[in-house]
Amino acid sequence: MRLRRGGSHLDARPPGFGRRRFLRLTAGLPVGLAGWLGKGCSAGGDGTPTPTAPAGATPVERSPEDTPIPVPKANEGINVHPLRRLDADPAEQDPVIVPDLVALQVRSVYELGFDGLRITAPFGDRGSFLAAIPYARTARALGIDAVVVLADFAGFTLAQALHDDDWRGEVLRLYATVFAPAPEPVRPGMGGPGPRGVGRIAFQVLNEPTHFLGVPPDVYVHEFLAPCYTQLKAESPEVIVVSAAEVGNVDGPARVRAMLEAGLESVTDRVAYHIYSRAAIPLLSGNVRHLVWITESGASGTANHLPWVRDVFPEIHAGIEDATRIFYFDLFDPDRGVYRLLDIRAEGDGYRAVVESTDLYGFFADRVATAAAGRPLLGFDTLVPDIRAYFPTEADIRAYDEVWEG
Repeated sequence: MRLRRGGSHLDARPPGFGRRRFLRLTAGLPVGLAGWLGKGCSAGGDGTPTPTAPAGATPVERSPEDTPIPVPKANEGINVHPLRRLDADPAEQDPVIVPDLVALQVRSVYELGFDGLRITAPFGDRGSFLAAIPYARTARALGIDAVVVLADFAGFTLAQALHDDDWRGEVLRLYATVFAPAPEPVRPGMGGPGPRGVGRIAFQVLNEPTHFLGVPPDVYVHEFLAPCYTQLKAESPEVIVVSAAEVGNVDGPARVRAMLEAGLESVTDRVAYHIYSRAAIPLLSGNVRHLVWITESGASGTANHLPWVRDVFPEIHAGIEDATRIFYFDLFDPDRGVYRLLDIRAEGDGYRAVVESTDLYGFFADRVATAAAGRPLLGFDTLVPDIRAYFPTEADIRAYDEVWEG
C-alpha cells in the first residue's frame, strides 16, 4: 500500500497489517530486566497510571516520590536508522512508513534514557528522508536532542546539491523548514534544553566526506561547510551546526587536523569526531575552541559492546577534554552481531524488538534505574499515544517534491 493522505498527516497502515499493535520489548529481555521495565516504564507503554478517586471523594495528595516522572536522561546519545518498513516493495511510488516501527525505536531511545538521537535524512532517498521526520520530531517532543545528518546513504546527490550555489539554498531551506521548527512537548516540563522544554535540533553537514565522497578536508571546509553554515544560520539561527566527522580509525585525526587548519571552527558550532579505535583518542586530544561531539563510537562484535562503552567512553572523555557527548553506534541495523543493540522482527500482525546486546542494554537500563531512584516512570505510550501526530504533513511532502523536481 502507498502512504494514504488523510487529514493533515499520512496514514501509513499497510493493508492486512490490522492495527499493527505494539509488541512488548520485554519479550526479548532477561527476566530481571523485564521486571524492572515493568515498574512504570513498561515496554507496553502503559506506564504508571494516576489513580482515579471515586466520585465525591476527597482528593488525596500524592507525595513527590509517588508522582511519575519522565525517564531520566542518564545516558548520552545513540545513532538510529530511519527504519520505515521491514519488507521491500519495489513497485511502491509513495513510501510506506509503518507507525509501530518508528514508535518501537523511539520508545527504546526514551526508555533507555538517551539525551540525544542521531539520524540521517538522505535527500537522495525520498522514503528515508520522509521517514526521518517522525523520529526527529518525536524525540524532540520528548525532550531529546535530534542530530539530523545531511548525507545520503549512497550516491552523491546531496553533496552535489550542497556544492551548487543555486541549488544549495533550496535544499537547506527544505531541511530547515521540515526539521527546525520545535514541536509541542508531549508533556509540560519534559526538561529538554530547547524552547518550551523540547529537544534541540542540530544539522551535521555530510558524513566522513573524504572517506565517502573523496572531498579533501580543506575543500570540505571552504566549499561545503562554510556556505552551509551561513545559509542554515540565516534560515534558523537557533539550530546547532555540526561539522562532519572523519573515519574513526587512526587515518581520521590527520584529516580532522587539516579541517581545523582550514578554519573549521569559524564555520561550525560543534566539532565532530568518530572513534572506533582507542589509538585514535590521543591523536584527537588537542584542545579546540568549540565543544566536541563524538557522533559515532562503538565496537564491532556483541561481546565487545559493554567493555567499549564502560571502559572506552570514560577514556574518551578523559582524553578529549572538550568532548561533551558521545553517540553510541547503533540501536538497530540489519547486520547481526556487529554493532546493534536490538534486532527487530515481524511477528504476527506486529513487530517485536529482541535485545541482542543484553549486557550493554542492561548497562544503559541500570543507569536509568539508578537515576530514577525508585520513582515511577512515565510510559512512552502515555506520552505518545499516536506517533502519527509527528508524521510528515502534506506541506512536508510538497516541500520535498518541489525541491526535488525543481
